[in-house]
Amino acid sequence: MEFIGWTVVLVVPVVYLLIALAQVQAASFAVASAVDAASRILEVESGDAAVAHARVAVALALSDQGVDADPATALSVGCADAACTGAVVRVQAGVDLPVLAAAGVGRDVVVVDAERAVTLADTGGAP
Repeated sequence: MEFIGWTVVLVVPVVYLLIALAQVQAASFAVASAVDAASRILEVESGDAAVAHARVAVALALSDQGVDADPATALSVGCADAACTGAVVRVQAGVDLPVLAAAGVGRDVVVVDAERAVTLADTGGAP
């Protein structure tokens, strides 16, 4: 009986930790992939259509890793300089940790983000 008790006390937290770390790692891969995809689109395309296409790329990259985040709020694009010839692309997503989400703890506990500086395709306007 003692063996079963110690096994539960030791194994359950280790399994939880592995699952939680796997979810954080998947979100990290998703965010890095999303910022790369969005920045590539903004480097070759210009105008409002470029931002819309970048949001689609962010949505695809996040959904590939099972991250449930709204691409409209996850993606942010800001001018890097006064002339807006470059931009800083940032993708941010919260991670749902197992059991904590059911307990009412939100995605703001663990937030993963990535950013990348790009030279915009259209140097005459804002992203």
